[in-house]
Order: sequence, then structure tokens, then C-alpha cells
Amino acid sequence: MIEEPLKTPLLRVKNLGLRHLSASGPVTILADVSFDLGRGEILGIIGESGAGKSTLGNVVLGLLAPEFQRTSGTIEFDGMSTEAMTASAREAIRGRRISAIFQDHTASLDPLMSVGMQVEETVLAIDGSLSRRQARHRALDLLTRVGIPDPQRRYRQYPHQFSGGQRQRVVIAIALAGSPDVVIADEPTSALDATVQKQILGLLRTLVDETGVSIILVTHDMGVVSEITDRVLVMRKGQVVEQERTAAILDNPCHDYTRKLLAAVPRLRIPATAANPDDRQSRTGATEEGDRETMLLIAKGVSKHFSQRVFPWSRAGSKAKFALRDVTIHLRRGTITGIVGESGSGKTTLGRIIAGLDSAPSGRITIGGRQFDVAKSGRRSGLLGRVQMIFQDPAVSLNPRMTIGETLRETIRFAAATGRNDAPADLASMMDRLGLPRSLLTRHPHQLSGGQKQRVCIARTLLARPQIIVADEPTSALDVSVQAEIVDLLKDTVAERDLTMIFISHDLAVVQQLCSSLYIFKDGRVEDFGPTEFIFSRSDNPYTRALINARPQRFTC
Repeated sequence: MIEEPLKTPLLRVKNLGLRHLSASGPVTILADVSFDLGRGEILGIIGESGAGKSTLGNVVLGLLAPEFQRTSGTIEFDGMSTEAMTASAREAIRGRRISAIFQDHTASLDPLMSVGMQVEETVLAIDGSLSRRQARHRALDLLTRVGIPDPQRRYRQYPHQFSGGQRQRVVIAIALAGSPDVVIADEPTSALDATVQKQILGLLRTLVDETGVSIILVTHDMGVVSEITDRVLVMRKGQVVEQERTAAILDNPCHDYTRKLLAAVPRLRIPATAANPDDRQSRTGATEEGDRETMLLIAKGVSKHFSQRVFPWSRAGSKAKFALRDVTIHLRRGTITGIVGESGSGKTTLGRIIAGLDSAPSGRITIGGRQFDVAKSGRRSGLLGRVQMIFQDPAVSLNPRMTIGETLRETIRFAAATGRNDAPADLASMMDRLGLPRSLLTRHPHQLSGGQKQRVCIARTLLARPQIIVADEPTSALDVSVQAEIVDLLKDTVAERDLTMIFISHDLAVVQQLCSSLYIFKDGRVEDFGPTEFIFSRSDNPYTRALINARPQRFTC
């Protein structure tokens, strides 16, 4: 029997070391990292925040800032060391043969340029020999390949006119503009709901099968890893602790750290219970009428629309797009109610209206028997302070110029000014309770990890002493171990302080763990609702079942 010769990997990283030259001294970021990437292979890189996953991708791309210094190792692309290449040769590879898909699709697109022109300009930048007409034809072909509907019409539209999933498809089209050999995808699906995520993963796998492109997929989502990758590299504190075929990593991990990560992944439980035709009528009556004494909040008939006019000065007629259509929800005192739906379904819009951050032309909100005018926002409506939000991105929701201590003390003063601080707030006690070292009070947000920043946001919310908390995707950007800690923290906090919470999320497994009741949103309407156990086990709504079935099967039981 003649053995086949070993294939040379397309990309080889060997004994890579990297350090950051900070004011306090050099800090090791990567230590002795080695891996191979074959042609037509998808390699997943997983690990907690700060493990060095994104930095490793930036090293391969050559996008490191001057304060980062290579200390050891080599990177070989297509059999040639990048260190031996001239600067012009390395530049020719970047963007053409090695391209990137970044996590934030909104920041990756120019809001003042149509998406078609952005793809077209990228095509021309990569191949200057093409005419404008040829580049346009290539751009249309790319938009068609990534699944943008009606690309001829949407070519002239702007990023804000696309949904999150469609914007991510456009970013993928731009990454493919040069027909690259390697694509480095950094958390390309973390902000997407389950159905859109499944579409994007299917698209990436199809592109690999059709074009032979290789993908390095940086992610904290084990479901994504199980669905699409061929091999997995597990990183911790800048080192590779384990790498193997995906099935071997998921079924029989060798390292304790890998086992810890897998154990922290929330499992979606779907009881095998048949639907009962009488269920919908009984739960509708219970939810609509309910025990009025236990209902803390009732939002009834809330509607809101946005104009689709591209520019305010445009003479073209605008068309109203409804974000919410006659939405009614009920929140029982001391419970967590989930709101789930695809991007653009109106989840966050309703949360902002309830928190007094946005207004709505119609509808009413009643909290504890008192009615509030949703046509007004902020202090004018009286909702500000009674309802507090935990936002999706903690880095954006914290003032970068204020220390953590200044931010939290400002919240305490706000609570006192609004008459809701009935007892002196113990800041140190709150820090201890949320597992935050008191030394963080003197630091600024950029000096904290993602999990620490989210805990600070939760502390700020609790110190404001609200009646209701709206948590908008508070765990979507966190790795699985930190996510599990935040979920337990929210659950315990609501129980201990008898709070009421709206939990907005696209992660059904997390929603199932936290929420006692659930609303499913679609196109600005309530598509389905009821007790969480009913929704997952007995609801026969086709849209609800589609969301549940989009969950990766390996983490469904």
C-alpha cells in the first residue's frame, strides 16, 4: 500500500510569540502558538475573553499596532515565510489572498456610500485592470452569491436600509472580492439571531465547498463551532491548550479548561409533549386577564413607525416602516419575562419605550396602577428612573472618561434625587456582591474585561433602585463561562430583591434558563406568547418552531 504524500498546509504558524509594550512594562499576549490551516478547511479558534484569539488573527493579517512586538516564531503562507517577503509582497497578500470579516458589520460599512459601491470600490482596489462596468458586474455577482435578494435594486441602497444579517452578508461579499485563499472571520455571527446565524453559517460552508477558500473562525459560540468547523484550536491566556478535530474536541476533550468551556454552554431542553388545541385559549385568557394585583406592568396597544426616506431633504416620498404594531405585553411582579425574535422584530424598540428612552405615537403603559404617556420620553413621561436598561454593549454604555467609581456614585446621586433611594447605598457591598474587586473603582472602562464591564452595568442598574429592569442582549457578546456567571447573577438578583425584568435575547437556551414567560416577536407584532415551558414543549406556531429548530442540535436535548 502506497501512502499519499502529506499536503503542505496553506497557512502555517509555528512557535509564535507576541508581547505588548505597555507603560508599565512588556506583557506577554501570545506564547508559543502553533497551528496549520489546510486548503478548504474551517479552523475554529475558541477561548475566553483575553485568550488572544482576535490578536492571533490580526497577527496573520499583519494589522498589529506599533506597540505590539513579535518575540518569536514564523508565519508561512503558501510555503513562503512572510518574514522573508518584501513589504510590497506582504501588502499584495493582505486583502487579496488573505481577507477578513470583522465582528461589527455596522462599523465595517461606510454609512454614506451605497453597499453596491462599497463592494465595487473593493473590487477595483484589488484589481485595477478592470473597467467600472466589469467591477459593477463582479460586485452584483458577489451580492447574489452571498444571498442578497434583488441585488440590482439593493445595489444603490445604504447600510441602514439592510437588516443585521444582510449587512453581514455584504461584509462577506467584500471579503470575497479578491477571491482570497484565506478568510479570517472574527465573531461574524455573535450579534445575529438564531435563524440568520444559521443562514450565515450555511453560506460560509457553501463558499468553502464551492471555492475551496479556507476560513479561520474566531468565536466564543460553541454552537457555531459544532455546526461548521473541521478542526478546533482552544486558547487560554495566549497559549494553545488543545487542538483536534471538532468531533473529538466536543465528544472527548482532553484538557480540563476545554471541559469547563463545554460544561458552561447552555443546553436548550425541548420536552416531547404534544400540543393541545385548548392550550392557546386557556393561556390567552390567563395572560390577558391575569390577576391584576400581580401585574406590575401592562403595555397595551403600543405602535411605532419610522420613515424610510434616505435623506431628510429628499423630495422622494417616504414610506412608513412599522417597528411595532399594536403590541401588548404583561409583566408579573417579581418575574423575568423574555422577548425573543429576529433582528428588526421590534424587541429593543419596545424595551426603549418602556424605559422612557423612546416615545411612541400610540399605546399606553401602566406600572403599579399608574398610567404613563408613551408619546413622551425621558423625564417628561415619568418613566425615567422607574425602569432601567442593561444595554447589549457594556463598552459603549459606560462613559470612557469616568472611572468606575465616578459612574456608580453618579447613579447613587441620581437615585437619591428621584426619591427612590430609601436607604443609603453601600457601594463597596454592591461590588462584593457582584464579584468585582474594589480596586476597579479607580479604573476606567477600557481597563476592565468584557465580563467585568457588564457586571459594572448591572451594579449601576441596581444602584438606581428601579422597579423594572430591561436587559437588552446583556450576554450576547460574552464568552460562555462569563455568560453563565451573568445569567446566574441576574437570576439570583431578581429573586433576592423582588425585581421585575424584561430579558431581550436571541439565545433561546439562556431565555429558557431565566424566564418564566415568553413573548415571540415577528415584524413588530407579538407572534406567540405564554409560559416558557409551553412555548418550548407545546406551542404549534410555525415561526416559534422555526426559531427553536435553528438552534444547533448538539446543544439541544
